[in-house]
Amino acid sequence: MTTITTHKFKVGQAVRIVSSTDLRLQVKRERFIVQRLLPETPEGEPGYRIKSEHETFERLVGEREIVSC
Repeated sequence: MTTITTHKFKVGQAVRIVSSTDLRLQVKRERFIVQRLLPETPEGEPGYRIKSEHETFERLVGEREIVSC
């Protein structure tokens, strides 16, 4: 049986991290672009790969950790 995931955000959309243990991200309110949609976690939360224009790497986040810009 295949489960269809409904992601709130789309590839190319600008988002901000709102839930992070990294204080630099909380203060800076960096803008990220959704790079890829990931499958749901075992708890049912959609995942994303996001990237800032100021970083050379992508971050993995859950949907509850980001908001639209």
